[in-house]
Amino acid sequence: MPEEKPNLDHEHLPTTLGTEFIIKFYRLLKGTMIYDRKNAIIDRLTQECLEVIHRIIQSEGNLFLKIVRDNFFFNNIRIIVKADKYAIFKAFWQEMRRRWIGEVEFSEEVSGEHLKDFIYLLSKLEENNESNYLYVKKQLEYRHIESVQVGRLEFFKDEDIYIDSEDQKKYSKEVYFKTIGLVKEVVESINQQKALNIRKAKRLMQNAVNAIMQDDSTLLGLANIKNYDEYTFNHSVNVAILAIALGQRIGIPKKHLSHLGMAGLFHDMGKTRIPKEILNKTGKLSSEEWSMMRSHPLVGTEIIMRMKEWGELSTRMIDGAFEHHLRYDLAGYPRLTRKRKLTLFGRIITIADFYDALVRPRVYNRFPYVSEKILGIMLERSGKDFDPAIVKVFINMIGIFPLGTLVLLNTNEMGIVIQIQEDPELIDRPKVCLIYYSDGEYRKGKVVDLREMDEGTGDFKRGIVKTLDPNEYNMNVAEFLI
Repeated sequence: MPEEKPNLDHEHLPTTLGTEFIIKFYRLLKGTMIYDRKNAIIDRLTQECLEVIHRIIQSEGNLFLKIVRDNFFFNNIRIIVKADKYAIFKAFWQEMRRRWIGEVEFSEEVSGEHLKDFIYLLSKLEENNESNYLYVKKQLEYRHIESVQVGRLEFFKDEDIYIDSEDQKKYSKEVYFKTIGLVKEVVESINQQKALNIRKAKRLMQNAVNAIMQDDSTLLGLANIKNYDEYTFNHSVNVAILAIALGQRIGIPKKHLSHLGMAGLFHDMGKTRIPKEILNKTGKLSSEEWSMMRSHPLVGTEIIMRMKEWGELSTRMIDGAFEHHLRYDLAGYPRLTRKRKLTLFGRIITIADFYDALVRPRVYNRFPYVSEKILGIMLERSGKDFDPAIVKVFINMIGIFPLGTLVLLNTNEMGIVIQIQEDPELIDRPKVCLIYYSDGEYRKGKVVDLREMDEGTGDFKRGIVKTLDPNEYNMNVAEFLI
């Protein structure tokens, strides 16, 4: 009796089938980077991928996947990427871009051995070589694999390509520290009533968007820098980075992502009018001082409204400045005379601001919360302080073990999380930089992938037992991330 196919709404069929294929194909591709061809895990991943390919060919006649910019087309219909699948799509997109492969087609059912031939061909391709697709075509011909075809990835004039991961890291660091410099410059210009360099600000924010679209892990890692001396500037840049990364995941178009970044960058502008002794006070604030602190969203809104140079951007920036303490249920501040719906930008910046404020030290709080505690608080306050749908996407983005988390492994080794797995099913198996203590300081060891399995037992080689508080070890985790 033939296998019964799932009853899918025809309108959503391309997205459902295309998503299923990309996930299985990506897992197999990543598997080839860890295991050799004869490994039992590769056999299982190949079988899972084959089942999807055969099911698609039986129902659709063929399987054609094309990548255009950061969009995926399955049999010429665009796949709608859901927020919970965003990370795996982005990771697959990055792998294909590195290899300059933009099209994959299966015209008929393929054997397991031929699929393995093809996937190992892709896996071993030289990075950033435009003629890769020609090499793969020739190899497929030579091996008499007629059912599989590939095509070149097309790039467009306005796209910045940073294929090399070291170059990309360098570029991301440059963007991060230049943006901190920009915030200082803007604050100085406002205080001295000088003209602002708007073009420079817009260009820098566009660079941040490009860096995050290429690979958000370096910039999100830099956002872990805990510098209480420059808290205000660091915090502003971190909120912008977190907001852009979150906005991208919920589908905000590229042009508007830089607007969102600007709104995040200047959300705390009102604090430039609060005396330093109140901002940096270590003790409890008096009611008068607290009232002055609570005025900063309104003051920030007024400052932005007076800055005529921003043009269309000022409305977006006002949303960030005015709304970031209002809360989702509007029970925060400033107090409203009539109810209003929070803007999408306001809801995103509220989450980014809250997370970054708790994750880093300040003058009066040199021992910040650990990430898992903050994410727990956010879940608890979801629907009251925060938009519940966006909180879910944010937690998915940050991961159970966020970048910079200090962990203890079951091998009794200590390490710092340096990369989160894109696959939601492997979210508890990040890449970890092992650290060891030598000559009075902690040093970097090798990087291990917690997905790695022991071929003899079939169990994972390492696993996380618990998270540790870096404050107890007097450790600055940012040093291990950058």
